[in-house]
Amino acid sequence: NVADITPDSFRLLLQYLPANVQGAEFITESLPEYGALMVLKTKYGDVKMHRFLKYELDGYLRGRGFESKQEQPLVRADGAQYVHYQKGSLELYALQDAIGEQAIDDAISAFLNRWKFAGPPYARSVDLLAEFRRVTPKELQPLIDDLFETITLYDVRAVSAAAKKQADGSDAIELVVSVRKIRADGGGNETEVPFDGEVDVGALDAHGNVVAIEKRRVQSGENRITLAVAKGGAVRAGIDPLGKLIDRDDKDNLVAVTR
Repeated sequence: NVADITPDSFRLLLQYLPANVQGAEFITESLPEYGALMVLKTKYGDVKMHRFLKYELDGYLRGRGFESKQEQPLVRADGAQYVHYQKGSLELYALQDAIGEQAIDDAISAFLNRWKFAGPPYARSVDLLAEFRRVTPKELQPLIDDLFETITLYDVRAVSAAAKKQADGSDAIELVVSVRKIRADGGGNETEVPFDGEVDVGALDAHGNVVAIEKRRVQSGENRITLAVAKGGAVRAGIDPLGKLIDRDDKDNLVAVTR
């Protein structure tokens, strides 16, 4: 289990693996950063990870805003810390969220067993991606491209959230959420591309505690979703409440629940 390995010992093992080519930092730096996040997840749980993911997201967005050359996707990470540290941990966390922690552990273990203390030839980032592809279900294969081989950003926001009290005291929240998926090149030029996939939707109480969260399939544009909140008490609801997507404006992910 990756969470059982300290980030420093993980980094020490990994530094002997990669070839001296673009993408080396994805192996030597992104994997230990992911390991650190998984330690936090193991200790605090998925719903408590928003604070840590927000820190990484802000660091990535700030870094790309000051990029003076060309931003590279993770598979070609070549020295920019905001890519191999902040983005690397975010995207690996997103992959385990989609396919499961055990699948990621399987991929990393197979990669380490194949390449540790080996070479030449030495491991490349594409060899690591091959292991991730191996453990990723067919229907989620495009996610590998989004996370690691391209620069993909999102603009998700909550439009409205209206709660109806049910006979058993629970709430049925009628959510309207908007989704945009954007591809950027190294120079910052952007193109909107279609999105069709699963994203977290959820609701929070007055203290900021998550009272409901589940994955729902959404597409580009506006989506209408009914979210059940067993005990009621939701005061805000929306999309991607824990900040797992690389969303440049996460302040509009939640809106007040009307009754």
